[in-house]
Amino acid sequence: MTSGRRLFFLALAGGSALAAIWVLVAAIRADALSGEVFFALMPLLMLFGIAWQKLTDRPD
Repeated sequence: MTSGRRLFFLALAGGSALAAIWVLVAAIRADALSGEVFFALMPLLMLFGIAWQKLTDRPD
């Protein structure tokens, strides 16, 4: 994997993880933790999963 691609996936994983944590903390602080928050977190967690899979995938 080229360094640019690795940097992109690292930024994607880090950014999506930080955004998910931020949304979760904001919902907890506002006492608004509900199912809607978890639906808002799902795309961020999916992005993190895709980026993590690409970072840990071994080339054949």
